[in-house]
Amino acid sequence: MVSDRLPGQVIIYTVLGNAQCMKAKNILNRANIPYTDVSLDSFPQCREEVIRRANGDLTVPQIFFNHIHIGGTDQLQYLVNDENAWDNMMAKLCEECSENEPPIPLPTTAVDYNDNKDDLDCVLHWMPDEYDKLISDMRKSNLIRDNKVGLLKTYRNSFKGEELIEWMVREKGLQRREALEIGQDLIDRNFGQQASNEMGTSFSPDRFYQLVEDDQNRPLNYGIPSKEDIMTVAEFNNSFVKIINPVLNDVVSEDGITINYQKLIDNDNYTRYLHFAKDLRNVDPSLSSPDERIAFFVNVYNVMLIHMTHKYGLPQSVWQRRKYINSTYYQIHEHKYSLQSILNGILRSNRKGLGMLWKSFGKQDERLPLILPECEPLVHFCLTSGTRSTPPIRTYTSRGVRKEMEDNARIYLLNDNALKIDAKKNMIYLTKIFKWYADDFGSTHEKIISWILQLFEGVECPKIKALQTMFYTGDYTVDYLSYDWTFNGKEKKENRQDCRQAKDCPNMAKEISCDFSC
Repeated sequence: MVSDRLPGQVIIYTVLGNAQCMKAKNILNRANIPYTDVSLDSFPQCREEVIRRANGDLTVPQIFFNHIHIGGTDQLQYLVNDENAWDNMMAKLCEECSENEPPIPLPTTAVDYNDNKDDLDCVLHWMPDEYDKLISDMRKSNLIRDNKVGLLKTYRNSFKGEELIEWMVREKGLQRREALEIGQDLIDRNFGQQASNEMGTSFSPDRFYQLVEDDQNRPLNYGIPSKEDIMTVAEFNNSFVKIINPVLNDVVSEDGITINYQKLIDNDNYTRYLHFAKDLRNVDPSLSSPDERIAFFVNVYNVMLIHMTHKYGLPQSVWQRRKYINSTYYQIHEHKYSLQSILNGILRSNRKGLGMLWKSFGKQDERLPLILPECEPLVHFCLTSGTRSTPPIRTYTSRGVRKEMEDNARIYLLNDNALKIDAKKNMIYLTKIFKWYADDFGSTHEKIISWILQLFEGVECPKIKALQTMFYTGDYTVDYLSYDWTFNGKEKKENRQDCRQAKDCPNMAKEISCDFSC
């Protein structure tokens, strides 16, 4: 076993999706050799230097032990198999690096880093590797699907070992032995897990497997965090905003309503976020102020809804919808947080949700100290609902969350689909959010309208002026606008499912709605 604290350095130059690069890194991992992976996709400026040092060889990978050029995968394997040559090379790695080693580029010189340098400064500098690309290719090839075994058993979102081997031999140009090694590595690296009941930890052609990220019994953010240190909510949210803004810029329409889920496929910004979300396990919400928790949990709620919709699609039944709302969750520190527990537990200060018989957190729930001191009604205009009547989606900062929420609420209510005034008939039409969550705004029509006017205090606007006039004269009637339940996602036509118009509230059992907010 080689120590991971060698004075020397091993550099491997790779490109994404290359099977030989993947194989070479597997060899180094099995030999317990730490290495620096320089992706030529992210650092194209290194190509000429690598080719020069490799004596004109244009293939990848290219591997260097200190200043010594090893070559590609085959040369590395020959070296490992030759015991004497390997021992001599290990002795050289125990020497300090000289000035002749290939230079390691700074992370800030990466192509994808520079494209987002304003958003990603001092944030997790994740870059995709071959296994991210391999899993993406597996999904595109329809290799992962529901496999029926016998009359009663079905392995959901699974693949058979033999099918994976044949696919890698056919599509990646690997030998069968090499495909078996990569299959085993998927298990060892915790990318995949056994779906069938046979015992054993070795990869087998005869068994069915499932990607760990497809296991619906695990948290959506399941995985090993990138760091072990406990973070405060403010620290995490600062990085969170910088990580998620590029994702929203990629997929959300200019009005903040429509989400193009197709653009999340093979989106490096989104994949970066999925890796970053694993760090939620190290965020301690108790180390936060109420405003910091509001910004943090609103951001988490909105992105978790996008995450689960992209991963699982729209709920196809009332029971599946309830599972999405109540049982699909992120793990944050030591506890699970579903959409329901975030909205009704944390943000609404542990109030009953629509149709709920009890509060989100019981008296013994360890999350109870995290609830807001009092319900914050502004959150209803900051949480996405997955429908065309959703408020605009955006991120919220710990320091500016109050003003940012007020701004988003004003934008939403200035739209006639959320607040409409008919001065001739003295009619005030409100979004049904005010009906469903009336208690959060004071229960009565008078208190609800007073809350709206207070939100718009100092804002000169004909709509608000007309509302103010009606309110002070007391001559008005309140009614509620229809809520557009149509799915707000932009997908391929064959994958799209439109939701029907709802007549009462988003918690009805007779309709399958896309609203996740109750």
